[in-house]
Amino acid sequence: MENYSVRVPSYTVGPDAYSQIEDKCRIYGKKAVVIGGKKAMAAAKDKLLSAVAGTELEIIDFVWFGKDATFEGAKRLEEEEAVKEADMIFAVGGGKAVDTCKLVSIDLKKPYFTFPTIASNCAAASAVSIVYHEDGTFCEFVHFDDPAKHIFIDTDIIARAPGEYLWAGMGDTIAKYYEVSISARGEKLEHYKAMGVELSRMCMEAVLEHGKLAMEDNKKGRASFALEQVALAIIITAGWVSLLVAREHTMDYNGGVAHAFFYGLCNLPGFDENHLHGVVVGFGVLLLLLIDGREEECKKLISFYQTVGIPVTLSEVGVSVEEVARCASFMVKDEDLEHYPYEVTREMIITAAKKLEK
Repeated sequence: MENYSVRVPSYTVGPDAYSQIEDKCRIYGKKAVVIGGKKAMAAAKDKLLSAVAGTELEIIDFVWFGKDATFEGAKRLEEEEAVKEADMIFAVGGGKAVDTCKLVSIDLKKPYFTFPTIASNCAAASAVSIVYHEDGTFCEFVHFDDPAKHIFIDTDIIARAPGEYLWAGMGDTIAKYYEVSISARGEKLEHYKAMGVELSRMCMEAVLEHGKLAMEDNKKGRASFALEQVALAIIITAGWVSLLVAREHTMDYNGGVAHAFFYGLCNLPGFDENHLHGVVVGFGVLLLLLIDGREEECKKLISFYQTVGIPVTLSEVGVSVEEVARCASFMVKDEDLEHYPYEVTREMIITAAKKLEK
């Protein structure tokens, strides 16, 4: 028998989540630098400053992360004086900002904390960065030993964020269940992986149960129970699953057709800049189900998608069958498919795309 460690991050959630910053962060030092998106930092700035006021913690600067999560962008941040001086990093915003902060944290050996301001993916809780080239095309996955030291989920900020991000997060989170359960099919699993596979069902169930009402509450800027449940499914449940079903810097059971579909389409010029990750991944789940021979389940999911506006045809995604065919060779080589229980071929993807479009 071997020894191993499994690490999942702790979290605080609620409309006053930042009040716990001093309690959770003080053992790591006194100086923090905030790195994030411009809109995200603007949304969180007053609450962050209020939370550290009168404490021994100090936020020494607010630094824009850049446009994409790139190695070059991380290196530029590492040269910032405030980043060098800080004891810890506060990663504020969505997936690309958080993933960039993870790269900086690894290189500089500084602890990081995440402050998701949108519920669009599980980046705040996962231990992987999705890295892009400077031109916006997909580069590679970078895996880490440790996730964030703590996650602060302010539901008031998330409730006032643009609804398109919650919409995208639901698509990405539903994919977690289907991709994990298919990738682990027929495997004899260790305890932590089996736990991750079982937990993945909650990703799908919470979104289907609360998704429609959460979207309505988001439009009203209301931090409701439904919105909190969906936000937790997107950020925490999916993030914990990601950590539990993968180990030793591999995707293991995390990947599948839905994500391979998105990253393959990133080879189209400007695609990533004009399409939200989770929206395309959510559509990719429909392809996944058709390829897996589960047409009835695909139809049921389409019915739910139509209630919340997730795309159900290629034209709604903004691509054609011809463009999918052009990118299919990239999709079948994607790292997300390395642990699939069967070979996914270019022809399977094209056939499923044609069927959905009809």
